[in-house]
Amino acid sequence: MESEGFFIHQFELGPMENYVYLIGDRRSRECAVVDPAWNYEIIMREAEALDLKIRHLLCTHSHFDHVNEVESLLAHVDAQVHMLRQEIDFADFKCENLVPHSAGDVLAIGAHCEITMMHTPGHTPGSTCYHVHDRIVTGDTMFVNGCGRCDILGGDPDVMYRTLWDLVNKLPGDTVMFPGHNYGPTATSRLDEQLADNPWLQHPTLDDFVAHRMEGKTPGTVFPTPAWPPDGPRPGKPEK
Repeated sequence: MESEGFFIHQFELGPMENYVYLIGDRRSRECAVVDPAWNYEIIMREAEALDLKIRHLLCTHSHFDHVNEVESLLAHVDAQVHMLRQEIDFADFKCENLVPHSAGDVLAIGAHCEITMMHTPGHTPGSTCYHVHDRIVTGDTMFVNGCGRCDILGGDPDVMYRTLWDLVNKLPGDTVMFPGHNYGPTATSRLDEQLADNPWLQHPTLDDFVAHRMEGKTPGTVFPTPAWPPDGPRPGKPEK
């Protein structure tokens, strides 16, 4: 999706139906990769096909399926890595060129692309949404007709409830939402559509939301982090 001065390019990658994003300035062709995971070669090839130069890596949160190709990309591109300080501290996240951020920080790419970092905890303590003009990349905070798990270590359903309502109440209804996974009926949605259709926004009270979101779940579940890189080909890599 493009506007006059900036673009958001969405593509699905990996076994967990992740969406990876390239966000940047149309004139300079500089861009950021949001949630670099699963196959650095495909990410680089996607950028090359669009004549883009990767300058930044943006991480909505620290879970394995959103950051497992950070190091591989850094071996091939000169880029800064951006994550909220709360998430860095929570996960003890480390990599080269890491830039800690606070809520409200703005990353400018070229002359026409400004990315505002929103602190949206609930899935993890330092989860981040990236607000880009009239669009928002939500990672695992909000999906199309869904929201991120709150039972995983660092998750908090009380906080998630408030975060979801903050998003739909504080941003314009026509804001286009770009989720972190392809878990819904459409690739994107407007926030006013989510207000009407997202089942997690239909619970009338906090207690009702928490009861349903945590039903059958064990709080503090550890997110699996398998060894990486894999012994065989990375997901999505074409066979030779």
